[in-house]
Amino acid sequence: MNVAEWLNAKFLEWERNEGKRKTMVQFAEYLGVAQPSLSAWATGKYVPKGQNLAKIAEKLGYEIYDVLSIPRPMPVELDDKVNELIRAARQFPPEIQAHVVAAFRELIPLLMERRITDEDQIMWMLADMLRKRIGTDLNPEKLASKISGLPRIAYPIGIGFGFERTPENIRRFKLTGIEAAKKIDSMGLDEDSEEGQAVILQVFLDAGFPLLDMNDINISDAPDEQ
Repeated sequence: MNVAEWLNAKFLEWERNEGKRKTMVQFAEYLGVAQPSLSAWATGKYVPKGQNLAKIAEKLGYEIYDVLSIPRPMPVELDDKVNELIRAARQFPPEIQAHVVAAFRELIPLLMERRITDEDQIMWMLADMLRKRIGTDLNPEKLASKISGLPRIAYPIGIGFGFERTPENIRRFKLTGIEAAKKIDSMGLDEDSEEGQAVILQVFLDAGFPLLDMNDINISDAPDEQ
């Protein structure tokens, strides 16, 4: 598919979503570009470049860069965040920095493809990338937390909680996850271990979050704090 075919397909898709017949003039207004330029692109005479290309990508999707066979640009907010993470990684020994750089090389294309800018999600994804490269003794989650400057969050795996999803309850749920991470760290437990998960679950129960189903849930094995 070339750019002209892609733009015409996107026009028809936009027209269907609008629920009525539209013109190229209206499409150009929607995209924020000049109508003569849009017509030239849609007929294959020229291809969009520069700011016009950025406007089209913002409205219709960044796959237009793939159609043009050029690298997708990194969003400004994501670019700033990645630069912050790289600067933060310089505080660690060279061998750790090497793992972090390798993780970034894998992470950045995913962030760009999915347009992810949420800091918490970036931290979790970074922790996943680091987990592939460093031993659990270095604690990938804690390392990602230090690099990102965000508190680590630990949640029970495969456990559902029954509570109303209000903004306040969601905020409290996240804060409980932060407390759970602090607790297992203080006890020297791995987040994915059976003991670690038992402690995390207990923290959430103590915070008043009820389980969706208490059947087959055994929290009696949670170790005592040292």
